[in-house]
Amino acid sequence: MAYSVFLKSSARRELERLSSKTHDAVVQRLQSLQETARPIGCQKLQGRSEYKLRVGNLRIIYGIDDNKKEILVYIIDDRKQVYRRLREK
Repeated sequence: MAYSVFLKSSARRELERLSSKTHDAVVQRLQSLQETARPIGCQKLQGRSEYKLRVGNLRIIYGIDDNKKEILVYIIDDRKQVYRRLREK
């Protein structure tokens, strides 16, 4: 059974701000999460329950609920900003 992918409103805004080429690459990566929630190249964040995916210099931070088969995307941002934002939480 495939996973459903949801974006927080902040992640949706971040996605909309990307250039069209980068936007398409991120959307393609998000669509691939529907079939494989933990694809090759994803990493679990240390000391947290979220995972990260790399798309060029961008990072996608997301959580997985295996019981509901849902993925919630929290952050889509430049790698420098992502880790700064995670430290603030």
